[in-house]
Amino acid sequence: MGRNNARHRDSRLRPPQSQRGVALITAILVVALAMIWVSSILWTDTLQKRRVASLLLNDQAMLYALGAESWAHDILKLDLEDGPTDHLTEEWAIPLPPLPVDGGQIEGQLEDLQGRFNVNNLITPAGLPDQISTEIFRRLLESLQLNVSIAEYVIDWIDPDVDVSFPDGAEDDVYSGKTPPYRAANGPMTSISELRAVEGVDAEAYQLLAPHLTALPVGTTININTATVEVLSALSDDISLIDAQSMFDGRIDAPFNSIDEIRNDVSTPVLGQLSVSSDLFQASVLVTLGSNRLYMYSLLERDSAGRVGTRLRSFGVD
Repeated sequence: MGRNNARHRDSRLRPPQSQRGVALITAILVVALAMIWVSSILWTDTLQKRRVASLLLNDQAMLYALGAESWAHDILKLDLEDGPTDHLTEEWAIPLPPLPVDGGQIEGQLEDLQGRFNVNNLITPAGLPDQISTEIFRRLLESLQLNVSIAEYVIDWIDPDVDVSFPDGAEDDVYSGKTPPYRAANGPMTSISELRAVEGVDAEAYQLLAPHLTALPVGTTININTATVEVLSALSDDISLIDAQSMFDGRIDAPFNSIDEIRNDVSTPVLGQLSVSSDLFQASVLVTLGSNRLYMYSLLERDSAGRVGTRLRSFGVD
C-alpha cells in the first residue's frame, strides 16, 4: 500500500510527457537562436573586415594612380625641353610596362589626344557650324564606311540652338520620343562616350569612331605627327588611306617638323587647323592590388612654359 502511494506521489511530481516535449523543443529553439545570433555577429564582423580591407586597397590604389599621374607630368615637362614637336617616337609615347608594387602591379600610358579629331571643333566659339571641321568629319565617316549624316546629328547635339540641321539632323523632338526620353546637350561634349546618345550612332558605329575622336576645348589643332591613319586621310580628298598609311609609316623615322611639309596635300583653311605639337594628353593608369582593379584617366594640359596640370580625372573602364 505504501509503495502504491509513493508511486502515486512521484507521478504527480513529474510533468506530463507533452510538457517535457515542449521544454525540449524550447531549449532547442533557444540554442538555435543563439547560434544564429552568434553566426550573424561573426558574418557581420567578417564582412566589415573585408569591407575595410577593400577600402584600404582602394585608397592604396588611388595613391599609386596619382603617383603615376605625377610621373606623367614630369615626362611631359622633360619632353618639352627636348624640342617643341611631339611625335610617337618620344619617351612619353612609350607605354609603361607592368611594374611590381607592394601587393600588386601598376601600368599605364600617355596618349596625345590631339592626334584625334575634336568633335567640339564642329561648332565655332560663336555657336555656328564650322565648315572646315565638318568636311574633315564627313571624310572620316566615309573612310570608316559610316553614314555621313552622323555629322549633322553631332552638330545638332552640340550646337546651342534647337533648330534641326538640313537635310539631316536631330534635336529634342527626336530624343524626347525615345525610351527613356532625354534632350540634346546643346553644348560641347565632355566625353566622347556622349556619342552613344546621338541619333545615328549605334554600338558598331561608336566602336569604329571612338579611336579617332576626342572631346576637347574648341579650337584645338590636329597634330599630324600623332594623328591616326584615318584622320590623316580625312584632311583632304587628295589623301587616300594608302597615302595616309605611307605618311603614318614615314613619320616614324622622319617626323614632321613643320606643317609646311604637308602644305601641298591639304587646303589652306585645313592647314590652319594642323600642328606638329600638342598641349593635351590623356594618362591612362591601371592599378591591380589583389582582386581590386582601379582604372584612372587623366586629361593633362601642358602650356608653352612647360607647366603641366590636370584638367579632368575619370574612373572606370571607359
